[in-house]
Amino acid sequence: MFKRTGSILIVFLIFALPLDAKSLLYQVSSPSSTVYILGSIHLAKPELYPLRSVIEESYNKSDVLVVEVDAESSESMIAMQNAMKTLGTYPKGRTLRSELSETTYRALRSFTRKRGIPLETLEPMRPWVVMMQLSMTEMLRLGYAPELGIDKHFLDRAKVERKAIVALETIEEQMTLLSREDRAYQEKLLRYTLASMDEMETMLNRLFTSWKNGDAEAMEKMFLLPMQNDADLKDIYDDLVTRRNYKMAEKIMAYLGSDRDYFVVVGAGHVVGKKGIVDLLATQGYDVLQK
Repeated sequence: MFKRTGSILIVFLIFALPLDAKSLLYQVSSPSSTVYILGSIHLAKPELYPLRSVIEESYNKSDVLVVEVDAESSESMIAMQNAMKTLGTYPKGRTLRSELSETTYRALRSFTRKRGIPLETLEPMRPWVVMMQLSMTEMLRLGYAPELGIDKHFLDRAKVERKAIVALETIEEQMTLLSREDRAYQEKLLRYTLASMDEMETMLNRLFTSWKNGDAEAMEKMFLLPMQNDADLKDIYDDLVTRRNYKMAEKIMAYLGSDRDYFVVVGAGHVVGKKGIVDLLATQGYDVLQK
């Protein structure tokens, strides 16, 4: 259970997978506006493309592209660099070796040796950065690439077409969530990551199959419910999923009160399930249709 839940946590943090077939595209309507919400893959494989025509057509109908964060904007890049300097590394005199428990540090050392990663290069980094770096490296090894992500696909199109782009969150907000100054919280992020690395490929393949089959219920059962039911992950789940869902839903409700149409690309972990964005909008009385 520990390894399986850890695999799910990694997938959520690095790239929330969408579904297709009926596709994880939802149309939300108000008297004045239509908002399309698409579950996102932040890293993907070539076989993801071409996207289904209903997805591309919904994007074409929209006036504004909305993403979780525009990581390629100059503001985001500067913010990322600053966050890594101020939030991503330990002050002088502190390292992973001094901050992690012996059990977690030993697991880290074992994994880096197996992958040929010099542990000394990671020593100054805080656990949340190491978690992200190791997970990204592993997914790249398995053939998943950020340049093939859905966010990237539509951001590139919107920039060429000069379509308006807005973001639901900022880099600072996302980095602040992950970099919480809580030693137990930080160790937990890294510990779950290391414990589940061997299962990552299997988990990603299962999620990709659910995506292709358009089975949102299966995705919720294997992806969200295990995290919700793991008491050790409750604080992480509340921070990284539930509270963010409410904030994103509020912003989308503001879009629905406008006279423009929006195409929202957001991690699928925020879209499906109880208290997901779609569920929150439906409970507010909006008409929701899965496309």
